[in-house]
Amino acid sequence: MKQIAKTPEIIARLKEAGASVDDVAVFEAIALNNRPLRKRHPLYNGAVAQRSILLEMALALEAESRPLQIMHNGEDLPIGRVFRGQVVDGQDTELRVLFWIDKTHEDKIRQVDNGTVDQVSVGILPKQMICSADGFDFFGPDADFESIFTGTTPDGHTVGENGVYCKMVGLEAFFETSLVGQGGAQNARIVNSDQSHFSPHMKALAAKTSLDRLALTATATTEKPIMDMKELLAELRSTEKESMKVSIENEQLKASNSALTAERDQLKTQLEAANQDEPAVKTELAELKTKHQATEASLSAADEALRDICKRVLTAAGQVDAEVPAKLEDVVAKLTDTSAGLAAVLVTGGKAKGSEGDLELSATPAVASFRTRR
Repeated sequence: MKQIAKTPEIIARLKEAGASVDDVAVFEAIALNNRPLRKRHPLYNGAVAQRSILLEMALALEAESRPLQIMHNGEDLPIGRVFRGQVVDGQDTELRVLFWIDKTHEDKIRQVDNGTVDQVSVGILPKQMICSADGFDFFGPDADFESIFTGTTPDGHTVGENGVYCKMVGLEAFFETSLVGQGGAQNARIVNSDQSHFSPHMKALAAKTSLDRLALTATATTEKPIMDMKELLAELRSTEKESMKVSIENEQLKASNSALTAERDQLKTQLEAANQDEPAVKTELAELKTKHQATEASLSAADEALRDICKRVLTAAGQVDAEVPAKLEDVVAKLTDTSAGLAAVLVTGGKAKGSEGDLELSATPAVASFRTRR
């Protein structure tokens, strides 16, 4: 049996992590230690976790539990959680963790209890990967694609050759722990219940984490690399060229953005100037409106006067009942025609040319009228 009894301390930790105490089975495992990793990777091959990263992993579990997965398959929901951590110093320096498996996964619990599944692996990202030969940091600002994916420092030291390895220093991220067939860390296994070294009274501080793509999933890999390193470098260089192209396009976008910003600022200046001129413009508009109203009043008076003249002329021409036209242009036309006709019939002495009798003109101060004398 590998299940661990739920002590009051463990029960308190389970509740704190949100577990239903009666519905989970608890186990202890060596999640990671300071033995060389058995992982085929340019940086992690033979890498050694320093005590600092183990301590920070334990501290991270104080802040937040981590999912327990199957073979690092993040596409499936976890079957449990890792909720406690402690660094134990002995023959090895080990990170011991407590994890639970939900009892809905009875088959997994039996496999672990029976020892069929007895190893674990962690998904983490160190802050630094320090070359043991010259101290070069493969995660530092001086690292590039080629150094990372060949495991070779600028001084020519290559990880995995002539005893060169990386020291994993500090924790950037702790993603998850998985049940695996064989762990990348030697002796990373689920211990028997009578082999527990877990202290129920350890207290630690929380550590915040952030994600990155160069994370370690410490599962052992014994197969040959999928791609030859030269091919990988060629692909990376191609990717780097694409990145440079994107960078150039970004610079062009920045230049375009700067031009648009300058244009915006110019328009803003013009708007501010227009706002400053607004009171004067409003005053000028008010004056124009007053002048327009005065002009309209004058035109209205002139219109009335013209209509009155038209009415008098029509009366003088004998068209007493004639209506003054509605449209001004018709008024002018009417006035012109009537005046012309009126002038044609008038002669000196008040006689009309071509008439059989004389016409006697009598006039009032305002209106002239005609009558026939027989």
